[in-house]
Amino acid sequence: MTAEYEITKEDLSSFNLYHHYHSPTARGHYLRSWLVPAFILLLVCAGIWHLADRGRGTPLRTFLDLLPLFSSVPLYLIYFPWAYRRKIRKIIAGMVSEGQNRSLFCRHRVAISPEGITDSGELDQTSTAWQAVERVANTDDHAFVYTNALAAIIVPRRAFSSAADFDQFVRTASDYHKKAIADQRIGKD
Repeated sequence: MTAEYEITKEDLSSFNLYHHYHSPTARGHYLRSWLVPAFILLLVCAGIWHLADRGRGTPLRTFLDLLPLFSSVPLYLIYFPWAYRRKIRKIIAGMVSEGQNRSLFCRHRVAISPEGITDSGELDQTSTAWQAVERVANTDDHAFVYTNALAAIIVPRRAFSSAADFDQFVRTASDYHKKAIADQRIGKD
């Protein structure tokens, strides 16, 4: 089964966003960056509320007076995911424009067989046995065949004539990978 296409900056951005949201390390960093500042802001707001109400003795009235301050917590929680995605896209765009990337942004031909996956470009060719593949993942628009923990062969849906062909490619690649891993485990036993 084969696919031919050209990689775009959007494809690369989609892969990096997918990786950031599915990598346990990156996901933990994202959640800490999102929730810890919100928790600290909430504690600061509660401290101000407590101090402001000490002399008044009307906690509800003081809370209502400080409501604009407290509203910063949910606003931050809503704003952060958008800002994070935007920042990741800017970083990726900056890194991509650092070099010429001639072997990345060219015509690619990806072929899968029971032995492995081959990515052939105009300037290079890479073959990877299924036993060396980390995992096969997909989104609505892309398939990602991870050749190591940080890199993947990106196969866009647009490389196929139909959604069914794309789904078949993903299923076949996943099946080949699972079979190779199972055979490898049997060989070790």
